[in-house]
Amino acid sequence: MPGRLQDKVAIVTGASRGIGEAISRVFVAEGARVVGVARSAGALEALARDLAAAGAGGRFVPRVADVTSPGAAKEAVRETLERWGRIDILVNNAGVGHFAPVADLAEAAWDEMMAVNLKAPFLWSQAVLPHMMERRDGHIIMISSVAGTTTFVNGAGYCASKWGLMALADTLRQEVRPYELRVTAVCPGSVQTHFGGTPPRDYSLRPEDVAHTVLEVAAAPRRVVYGTVIVRPLVPADRQ
Repeated sequence: MPGRLQDKVAIVTGASRGIGEAISRVFVAEGARVVGVARSAGALEALARDLAAAGAGGRFVPRVADVTSPGAAKEAVRETLERWGRIDILVNNAGVGHFAPVADLAEAAWDEMMAVNLKAPFLWSQAVLPHMMERRDGHIIMISSVAGTTTFVNGAGYCASKWGLMALADTLRQEVRPYELRVTAVCPGSVQTHFGGTPPRDYSLRPEDVAHTVLEVAAAPRRVVYGTVIVRPLVPADRQ
């Protein structure tokens, strides 16, 4: 039985670990061909070997790149089109978090969050748009955060980057509607990764939970448009 993304072509940034790795695994399992982008060559190669051993050889292509580089985005898109002739889905997942009071937040930390969390999705979206607009088909999925819908102490820089990402997604959705393209922002709550150096709660979402939500969004019929999808863990009553 064909997978839900059979023969679709996707680019996933931040694919070497956490949510990005889980998305790559789920997409490949559902028949997609995936270009996984990250800075860690070792982690990407390990993922490629693991997927190949599971019978998905050739459907996952690792690509080492700095997602904040305009040249890297354009080159990855060019190579993907040369290899597979199309790009159906872009998942802007790469992200970084630094948490401190505004008075103590280092400028370099602020700049990194703006570059990875906001500039990179702009660059990769811009790189795929000419192809998608010409085909009048494509889906850009932004992995944002509930931090893009609310604020919290010590999260000013991270929240600012994710609120900016939500604005980018909402504006882009309006701009590409005439081309029948879709743009979705997926906003997870606490996830069981050590993102930002904070140990996760044991009832937090798992990366695969977010990945399966992204799958639902990506596999939906073209007539269905998801704008913003909030993904929260079900917190046991005795822990609320």
